[in-house]
Parts: sequence; structure tokens; C-alpha cells
Amino acid sequence: MSSRRPREVPVERDDEVLVDVVGLGDGPDGLTKFGDYVIFVPGVLPGEQARVRVSSAARKFGRGDVLGIEQESQDRVDPECMHFLTCGGCHWLHQSYPAQLRHKQERLQRSLGFALGERCPEVAPTVPAPFPFGQRHKVALHLRNGERGLEACFHRARSPELVRIHECPASEPRAFALAQAAVQQLDGLRHRAWHPFLDPHGLLRSVLVRRTTIGESVLVLVARRPQIPGLERVMDALHAAGATTIVVNHNDGDLARLLGPHGEVVSGPPRIAERLCGTTYLISPNTFFQTSPPMAEKLVQHVVDWLGPTTRDDVGDLYCGGGLLTLPLAARARSAFGIEQNGAAIADAVAASEANLLRNVSWRTGSVARWLGACGQGDLPRPQLVVMDPPRDGLEAGVVERLRALQPRRLAYVSCEPKALQRDLPALAEAGFVVRSLVPFDMFPGTALVESLACLERAR
Repeated sequence: MSSRRPREVPVERDDEVLVDVVGLGDGPDGLTKFGDYVIFVPGVLPGEQARVRVSSAARKFGRGDVLGIEQESQDRVDPECMHFLTCGGCHWLHQSYPAQLRHKQERLQRSLGFALGERCPEVAPTVPAPFPFGQRHKVALHLRNGERGLEACFHRARSPELVRIHECPASEPRAFALAQAAVQQLDGLRHRAWHPFLDPHGLLRSVLVRRTTIGESVLVLVARRPQIPGLERVMDALHAAGATTIVVNHNDGDLARLLGPHGEVVSGPPRIAERLCGTTYLISPNTFFQTSPPMAEKLVQHVVDWLGPTTRDDVGDLYCGGGLLTLPLAARARSAFGIEQNGAAIADAVAASEANLLRNVSWRTGSVARWLGACGQGDLPRPQLVVMDPPRDGLEAGVVERLRALQPRRLAYVSCEPKALQRDLPALAEAGFVVRSLVPFDMFPGTALVESLACLERAR
């Protein structure tokens, strides 16, 4: 039996203490220290001293709230949103934009340097957004019942609790305006918002908008039942507010799920169009597409430049979604194929390839590892170039071994989660691929989220 005494906690709840800020976490919290004891505090910046009130004090770490900044960082700015740190949508609006970019570069360098050791190249400067606000072309407003009718809300940080919002500088202005207009029109129908405890018989849940850079928008109305009585009375007003396509999504599931599995287009075309890097994309209401089209365009260009396909190359796109990367690569290659689990996304990709008059691209639905095993043995060629943009969890089991066998000349790995890269890049290195460069992209300014592109080459 160990004789080591349990570590004493130097603070208690409601204590007021002076702390040093030593870093930033993966969300809204700053990492502060009171002596050797760690306290997570939102709204502080590295290098600052802050007076905080302790809200919880566990053995390993505590949490606290800022009472005042005693010594300010030179990177501190006034947040340009009245809801900052009330809603959970943004983390770093109190930090200058150049400092945000530096921090994302440093975070990626630390995490991947730890994983790759001497094999890790120097991470490139973060590719900035054209402007740090208005980049989110997808807006989701959750509904609750207020004293004067429906209220548009976001979630509080780390909580299912809803917070009423009046502005969102992070969102594309016309997308946000359409979402607000939809809430107003729904309020006129006198339906109540659903809540599992407060109003279990309510009908309405959320309003979701996606707007493209060419001015088309899909408006998704999420309800507990498949129909919204009286919706036809406000359809013209919703189109006048900017909706190209209107969808009713049926979601009677738990509170944490934004969309249900079934949605019906009640007005407008089944897909909206986007155009990036000279390529037309077609997007269904329930399929994934990058939230920031301007940054997606920069990402596409980096991938195309790195892989550099020619008419002698066959390209494989793993986890291809609706063909964001497949289509511009196919336009330069001998052939291209995309693999994706989501059948609706593949249907979008097929429609987009037809719209772009591309005859050299094919699509497969199902497991990436399984289809890679078929390359070079049937109608799928052995790819000389591969791009992969997996979900947050990273590559599925078996993919690295398939790539080891196929030995493509170059790989481009797009990731929205550094922890997945920490696991997958060393495995790819052991499979014979060298990481040549690492480039972070600021898809979500004002947040701790960082997208990145790892460029790999087969070892000679």
C-alpha cells in the first residue's frame, strides 16, 4: 500500500486568488496557476495576472471566473460581440487576430512535435481568414419559449442551456439575418418550442441556414413532427428573406442532436450551388460542407498545389464528402475516384461531377479501407496521389496498411483535430511516408479550432 499522502488542494470554492496565466486550453479556458495548482479560467490570456473567484476545486485542478485583470497582455483587445463568453460559440475574441494565428501555429507544432519528434518539420504560419469575422456561412439557432414568443438562442459553453442572442459577428451577415427572419416568421404561427422537461409537447426545435458565396441559401426548420401546420402561409416571406430551398427536418430525438435523419424539401430545388476555385458544388440540406467557403477555397488550392496532378496521374480522395477536393483534382488528372460512407454526399458529388462535365471521376460508397483494398484489381486504379479528409476521429483501421501496400507518390492529409494527426502521422511515417510540411488553416477565427494540412511524400 502506498504511503504517499494525497495532494492538498490549496484553494476552496469562492476563494478569491491572484493567478498567473501560463497558456490557453482547447476551448475558452486559459490555463492559470496558483502556485503549482492549475485553475482553468475563461477570458484570460498568456502572460496576464488575473484575480479570480474559484468556482470548483478538485484534487487535480480547479475552475474559476475572472474578477479583474491585474496585468494585461499586449494581445488583449475588446471583444466585438456582446455575447462573448456567455454563449459557447467563440473562445478568443479578447485576443488580437495575429496572436490567435500564432497560437494555432504553436499549438500544432507542440502536439505534432511531441508525436513525430525529429521527423516533424517546422509548422508553417497559420493561413488567415480574409477577415476574422463573418466567416461562418452555416448558422444554427436553437429555439426556446420566452415571455413574448420564440427566442433565438445559442448554447452556453459546455452546457445544454440556451442563451438568447441578438448578434453574431462570427456569422456571415446574410445567413444570420435569414435565420433570424425565419424565427420571426415561425413565431407568427404561434407554435411553441420543444423542451424535454419545460415543454415536452412543443413543436419547434431549431432553425439552420447555410448560405453560399453565390447567394443561394438552404433554410432547414427542425421540428418534433414531420409537418409544421400553417407553414405555407409564411413560405413567400421566407423566400423573400433569402431562402432558396426550404426544408422541414423531423427530429424527435434527444436534446443534443441538431438534425433528425429525415428531412423533406417543401419548397425550392433539392440542392443549392456553391462555386470555389472555378468548380461548381451542389449541396444537399443534410450533407457536410466546409462552414467557411473562403477558407475552403484556400485549402483546395493548397492541396492541388501540393499533389500537382497531371494527365498521367490517378488520384484517390478518401472520405471525399461531396467532392470538395475530388473535383478540382479530377479536372487536372488522368482520373480520380472518391470514397465516402455517406450516400447522400456521394449523390451530391455525382450531381456536381455532371454539372462540371467531368467524365474521368468515379464514386464509391462504403468503407475506405475496403475500397482501397480493391485498387488496382478491378475498375479502381492504383492511385499515384491520395488526399484524405477523415472525420474528427481520424483514419479508420486498416487505411494506413492499405496505403503502405499501394505506395502512392504523395499524400495530402486534411485534419480538423490535431489529436488524430498525433496518432496517424507516426503510423504513416512507419509505413514509409515522410511529412514534408504542415500548414494550419484558420477555418474558425475566434475559436481554438484549427484545421491543418499535412503534406507527405513516399520515402525514396
